Amino acid sequence: MSSESSDTSLIAQLLSDKCPTELLKQNWSDKPTAGKSEKQLICRIVDEGGASANAEGLFYLLIVRLHKYSLGKKDYRKSVHWKRGLMLDDDYNGRALLEYKGTDLWITVRAAYPEFLIHELSKEVKWLVEYFWKGLRCQVMVPGVDPCGKGVPGTELFDVEKLIQYKSYGMPFLCTLQGCDRLQDIDRLLRNAPSQQTTSQIPFDPQPLIEALEKLNKIDAVLENLDKINEDQQELLSKIDFQFADLKQMLADEAKDGPRLFSFQPIEPGFWDLDKWVKAKFKLTLWCEHSRRPLPALNPKGDKQGVYELELEREWFVKAKPFLKLMATTLFLWTPVAGAAAKLALDNYEDIKKELELGLEVVKAVARGSKDALKGGGSDAPADWVGGDQGSRRAEGATLRQLHAILKEKDPSFGGLVRVQNKRHEFLWVHENFKDEDEYS
Repeated sequence: MSSESSDTSLIAQLLSDKCPTELLKQNWSDKPTAGKSEKQLICRIVDEGGASANAEGLFYLLIVRLHKYSLGKKDYRKSVHWKRGLMLDDDYNGRALLEYKGTDLWITVRAAYPEFLIHELSKEVKWLVEYFWKGLRCQVMVPGVDPCGKGVPGTELFDVEKLIQYKSYGMPFLCTLQGCDRLQDIDRLLRNAPSQQTTSQIPFDPQPLIEALEKLNKIDAVLENLDKINEDQQELLSKIDFQFADLKQMLADEAKDGPRLFSFQPIEPGFWDLDKWVKAKFKLTLWCEHSRRPLPALNPKGDKQGVYELELEREWFVKAKPFLKLMATTLFLWTPVAGAAAKLALDNYEDIKKELELGLEVVKAVARGSKDALKGGGSDAPADWVGGDQGSRRAEGATLRQLHAILKEKDPSFGGLVRVQNKRHEFLWVHENFKDEDEYS
């Protein structure tokens, strides 16, 4: 029996049927505190015929798998969970209450930016239901919002997949609640939906976030005092977490065959004077997807594993520009957070930051010099990479697969990165130092 199964069996024996009312009151107020907002979604568990079903023991699994978010991860007496409910806390990403109402599992998150945590939790619930209970599936629902035809917003629940279908057809959506005939604002309803909170949460121009990040001064001090940071700082850090997680999710299929994270910069000193370059040499550096750091920051000094010199064509850059900008922006935003968390030496951090800045400058230079070429499909307009449509995701995946093919010719081992799986059986490529971790994000 696996350790997870053993832990789950033990919890099943120890959990109370009754909600710990006093603990719940101490840790969950009637309304969100100032500066926090609340979002809800519902995981409706149904059988193959679409009838409501019971995934018996689901909360036992959730308590084990989500222990890193438990209020009692350091002192079990502070845990808030029972057979039909569970409270979680993820520092600046917010606090969550999961509870059964009938056979529906409701997820409520309160945070300065609740979108990230509600996305992560709903993804975990959906995967668990559909993996461990064969024949059952999880319909993601969102509650109604104001204005409500009956004056009771939240009474009716709306299927996210149907909302997306209606939106794609440009059709109005009528409330199905008896006695209410109001047309619904699909966009407002979908704001809670995890399938809509995808690539990318960060505006196409990342400058506001970059400027806000720089204003944090010493981000290592921020991370050491998470209970004291303000709502704007919490929102910023959550958005960065969301951006990073979503980039990996977007390229989940490609991760079977090679790593997803890399940075790049031009090698030739005169690159910036080459207005009409056709080919140029670039340094490409692979990153560990667990520690979220480039391999040179993890390898012994002078070790060049995972660092490559590639000759790339301008035409390829033009086509790949939206993806390259997304990659460079995401890593640029995440680097100060990862560096502070890992106590990265200042000179190492500055080297990484400089490489990422140069990568962003390359993308901008390609855009400035290739306006005509960009009309053929390399546009960086939000529609090309924001919103997660299947066409754009296929394009980004194709770019990464091309890079994998180029790198395999030079180094089939991908710089010694090790392919591992997280608890949802998703692939990650990690530095050898992290190949035996108990849990991967």
